Amino acid sequence: MARNIGPEDRVVRVVAGLGLALLIYLKIIESQAANIVTGVIAAYLIISGLLARCIFYKMVDVDTSVQEQSYSTTDDRSGL
Repeated sequence: MARNIGPEDRVVRVVAGLGLALLIYLKIIESQAANIVTGVIAAYLIISGLLARCIFYKMVDVDTSVQEQSYSTTDDRSGL
């Protein structure tokens, strides 16, 4: 599977995943079931952020890794 997560999206995913993992570590969430769900989500966010690949983005055909071409100061129409 090709990369489909851009650099900004990767940073947000890793930070959010680490934040959720911190909630579990500090035992802020009381419920055991909620801890498991939060742990799975945190692991998915961290892994997808590190690998730059998202299954859900692939299913809905989203690609945030495509960057716009940088603006060129040379004018190709000038013929120079």
